Parts: sequence; structure tokens; C-alpha cells
Amino acid sequence: MIKYGIMTALLTLLLGLGCGSFPSTTGMEREQIIQLADRYYQDGKWTDASFLYTELMFRYPGDMETDFFLYRSGMVDREQKFWADAEFYLYRVVNEFPRGAWADDAQFALAETMWMQKRDYRRDQTQVIRARQEIERFIETFPASPLMESAEEISIQINDHLALRALFIGKFYIHRKNTDAALLYLRDAMDNYGETSCRGAVLIAMGDLYKSMDNNYSARTYYNRAIETCDLSPDEEEEALRRLQEVQ
Repeated sequence: MIKYGIMTALLTLLLGLGCGSFPSTTGMEREQIIQLADRYYQDGKWTDASFLYTELMFRYPGDMETDFFLYRSGMVDREQKFWADAEFYLYRVVNEFPRGAWADDAQFALAETMWMQKRDYRRDQTQVIRARQEIERFIETFPASPLMESAEEISIQINDHLALRALFIGKFYIHRKNTDAALLYLRDAMDNYGETSCRGAVLIAMGDLYKSMDNNYSARTYYNRAIETCDLSPDEEEEALRRLQEVQ
């Protein structure tokens, strides 16, 4: 909202002066401004495109294509890594135009924008968790969207990332001999993210946990599950077989 107010004031000033480094739209009709904005957008001239989409919303409040102007504003801000501004515009499309032509694009872009801000799985995962919530909302709300395949791909990537984090924390607690916490995180990695690339590593870690508790029966069960049901790397398979022998 702050950015929108600043841009509105700037537009008023520049239009009044008829000068500045922004594109001049003096004497141009609505359709001409839209075409110019689209040209700048396609050419990757994000600052100019952002200025023109803001001008369109300023000149034509309540325009029938306001949702499109908002969507494009969010996308140009995302390209410039103005994350908070991008989310602001995309949320406006989703919340103010839930049945509009651009609602599914905006919902998908919102989740994708948050996913683009991901950090190493050993660090804070607030944006990844938010991305998961928004992609789940997309899948639930827009089942017929042509973006569904891309949404499912992102969902898999997000779940894989969060499962790796849960595995990392679970192994940390195994080393600290905090079995309750280790079990909590390893079960989270195993049960809440579907089939992930780290599932074999999670099962091996579960075996390690039960081995550390002198529960050799459960340890063997998880090592065997890893070997029999997962596509392990050669190193993972060797590790699982070695540890399985240790609990025979």
C-alpha cells in the first residue's frame, strides 16, 4: 500500500510536469498505454512496465482489466526481487478477483514467488512453509487450471525440501540422544511429504534411531524397508547393508 501511494504521487507529479525518465504517455489512449506496457514487459524493462501498469490503475480506477494490471505489477516486482511488493499485488488479485481470469495465474505466481525465496533447508523455512500453503490452496481451488502440472511439480519440490529439513533435524537429535525429538522429526519426514527423494535416507535414520535404543528388531525392519522399497544410491545401500549386519 505504501508503494502504491508513493507511485500515485509520483505519477501525478510527472504527468503534471510532462517530463522525467519514465515513459511519456501524453496524448495516448488506454489501449495504447496497455500495448506499450506489454511491450516493456515482454522486453524485460521492468521499471518502465511497472510505471505504466500503475498509471493505468491510477487513470482508470475500476477498469475491467484491473486484475490483469495488478497481476503484471506483481510479476514485474518479482523480477526485480521486490518480494513484499510482488506478494502485495498478487494477493490483491487473489482476494479481490477470486473468479477473475487471472485468479489462478496469481495464486500460482504467489506460491512460486514464495518458493523462489527459499533458503538452505538448515535455515529458516518460513517462506517455504508459506509456499506450501499457497500451492495447496491453488491445487484445491483451481483443479482444472492449465497450470496444475506445474503446480504439482512445485509441490513435490517443496515437500522434498521440507522432508530434507525434518531429516536433518531428526539426525541432529539422534546424535544428541534425544530420542523423542528425533522420532518426531523423522516421522514428520516419513509421513507428511509423500514420496520424497530422501525417503531411503529417512528409513535408514529411523533404523539408526532404534539401533541407538537397542531395539534391534525395529532397526532391522527399517533398514530392510530402505533396501527393499527405495532407490538407494550405492553409498546409501552399502551403508544400510552394513548397519543391517550390525543388528542381526
